[in-house]
Amino acid sequence: MHNGRKLWSIFGPVILAFVLVLVLFSLPIKGRHSTQIEKQAAVSLSPIVFKNQSIKKQALRDRHVNFVPFFGSSELRRMDRYHPSVMAARYHNYTPFLFGSRGTQSLPQFFNINSMENEMKDQKAVYIISPQWFTKQGVMAPAFKYYNGSFANLTWLQKANPNSPYDRYTARRLLSLIGTDGTVGAAARKIAAGHSLNRWDRLVINTRVKMLEHEDALFSEFQINQNYQRYILPNIQKLPKKYNYDALYHDAVKTGEHDTTNNRFRVKNSFYTKRIKPNEKHLAGTQKKINYTSSPEYGDLQVVLNQFKNTNSNVLFVIPPVNAKWEKFTGLNMSMYYRSVEKIKFQLREQGFNHVLDLSHDGGKTSFMEDTIHIGWAGWVKFDQTSSHFIEKSQPAPHYRLSDQFLTTKWQKLNPTPANLQQFKEHQLNK
Repeated sequence: MHNGRKLWSIFGPVILAFVLVLVLFSLPIKGRHSTQIEKQAAVSLSPIVFKNQSIKKQALRDRHVNFVPFFGSSELRRMDRYHPSVMAARYHNYTPFLFGSRGTQSLPQFFNINSMENEMKDQKAVYIISPQWFTKQGVMAPAFKYYNGSFANLTWLQKANPNSPYDRYTARRLLSLIGTDGTVGAAARKIAAGHSLNRWDRLVINTRVKMLEHEDALFSEFQINQNYQRYILPNIQKLPKKYNYDALYHDAVKTGEHDTTNNRFRVKNSFYTKRIKPNEKHLAGTQKKINYTSSPEYGDLQVVLNQFKNTNSNVLFVIPPVNAKWEKFTGLNMSMYYRSVEKIKFQLREQGFNHVLDLSHDGGKTSFMEDTIHIGWAGWVKFDQTSSHFIEKSQPAPHYRLSDQFLTTKWQKLNPTPANLQQFKEHQLNK
């Protein structure tokens, strides 16, 4: 009896935990999230919503609300009254579903988009692509891991094709960022080497995906913040009832001027006080050596474009500017910056992605930038004018013609002078 109690004290908790896990994951997946939860998730910018699937996939299937995915990074957190989510709630017949925070560059966005593949078929989307992503190392491993979990990786592996140069590239990038250990690492090594996954690999992957689907459906609603109540609803009533672009732009300029009075960079007062003023004297000239023209990010962008082609998504790409006063102070080489913009546009347009809003020359306009690199106020109004027209008006069906030459190191490192771009087109794309 004594031995039995001793054994139970050792193994009993383990057995009970195992039974509870079995019971938990044998429960039926919840049928539906409420519209209110969808709207909260759409502006939460939560890494949980970004990583997981049930709420965002349901929202993109919800044609009563007409959610449209907006992909980007930290600029989407600048929620003033002119933010696209507020403007859409006041004036438009769609609701942006925001995917982006600091670090959500092209590769995390690829895994996010891939997880919504069925929902994005033949749909429209907006993709904000910042030249600041295109650094020497591209997306940093900690940021990638923070926004891209096992659920997205395993979902991609379920369909990964070792014969596809895009999937082999993605597998190599995945290994470089998360390492070679575990189920994901072992499967990615096979795909990167051009080998198919065997039945056991697929059984393990499919089983883990099923468990994660249950976990997501059961717990995802408990991890959504209050951005909708805090920033969207209160700002809707601050906008005029009727849409008038010129009047909105004028009001946005005045609002920006009012909120940028304590600094020479004309950034938001609170941003200057907290983020710049304490270290201002040490920041002069700190961006002189930055280069956005050579980066693995160009290859990562290519797998995103291939995913859009696979879903036949009609996409508006938006290239934001940098604050003109800030770039002069920090010494950012604007010739280099504009070459990187031309390289991005070349990669888009040569492959049939023709909807591009280039705001890169607007960084010196009054109240266009909320801080050093993020648009706000008047910038959001201009952004909304183009994005709402793109979404609400009928657009020609896309005709994409992708080239895997844009996956190559040669393209990633190419100095995008006009002559070099023309040479790349003649020798690599037209051969």
